[in-house]
Amino acid sequence: MACALLRASAPPADRATITADAVRGYVRHAERTYDATLTATQAMRAAVQSFCAEPSDAALARARESWTAAREAYGRTEAFRFGNGPIDAKRGGVETFVNSWPVDEAYIDAVEGSVGGGIIGNPAKYPALGRAILRLHNRRGGETNVCTGWHAIEFLLWGQDRSDSGPGARPVTDFVDGKAPFANRRREYLLEITDMLCEDLAKVDAQWHTGGENYRSRFETDPKAALQAIMTGVALLAGFEMSGERMAVAEETHDQEEEQSCFSDTTHLDFRANMRGIAEVLRGDGAPGVIAVVATVDQARADAMTAALAAAVAAVDATPAPFDRAIRTAKGSPEHAQITAAIAALEKLGEEISAAAKSMGYSLPSEPHG
Repeated sequence: MACALLRASAPPADRATITADAVRGYVRHAERTYDATLTATQAMRAAVQSFCAEPSDAALARARESWTAAREAYGRTEAFRFGNGPIDAKRGGVETFVNSWPVDEAYIDAVEGSVGGGIIGNPAKYPALGRAILRLHNRRGGETNVCTGWHAIEFLLWGQDRSDSGPGARPVTDFVDGKAPFANRRREYLLEITDMLCEDLAKVDAQWHTGGENYRSRFETDPKAALQAIMTGVALLAGFEMSGERMAVAEETHDQEEEQSCFSDTTHLDFRANMRGIAEVLRGDGAPGVIAVVATVDQARADAMTAALAAAVAAVDATPAPFDRAIRTAKGSPEHAQITAAIAALEKLGEEISAAAKSMGYSLPSEPHG
């Protein structure tokens, strides 16, 4: 009875206070998450440098392992996207250099069935492989003409995935002088785009640190607008990007090329890392999250979002691997059912976040702008 009386007499949570706490918690979390990502990516660069200095099967395996670890760290940061933040801002954003996909492998290197040798195999057309040149050519002439970022590095480390049961199997000899054409340029290219990825992530990371005039300093000055951007990011990542662009398109086309991390067969890890990032923003990480703010206005909407989040986490965790094999299974198969369940759960989560935002006076976009 005493506990019940205490709850009844407690003052209602103040929306403005909780919102300000949530925004401060969010920026601290963004700083920590980007710091961790940059550290992991720099560790990958060290592994790539060691491999290129002395190519061996063991060094290639270490480079691949470090890519996977860094990629998982990066996947959590995608919950900070779509709100016109420093990663994908219209001015100064680097997302197209960092995470563009799908990749036309033939644009980068010679592959089975291609006529030319790509950027690497055509020194007459591409004599220099410097960062400025590669930025200029990234997605030049078509969205699949990707030559920088996570998936370009992934392709160089694993090669084309021709297997139904495993990832690509690029031989180490592709990087050994005298064993394969343009091995020296392949090493140079890999080193350059790995450096570029570290450079771009360092630029984004700095925007979330305290001190100076940067994105964080502006973001924290208007908690109400910041919360709208926060909710936009997780709503679009779940309800548009993950459920639609990354899952539904691949499931409908049965096309391995529509799988995000198709060379390493780690797409299921991408999904789980993205989902972890969304959960950390909604629940809060060491501070009130979005759900706590919504509860100050509409407890029912907060409860519905909590339930949708739990269902989405469970469904994404159950996504089968390798994803490229699962998307080719017949309708009615357990694998197909798991994928469609994840798509539906993510769509539902996006809808619940948007409904909660509406109850707070916000209108969220149904798809990214620009």
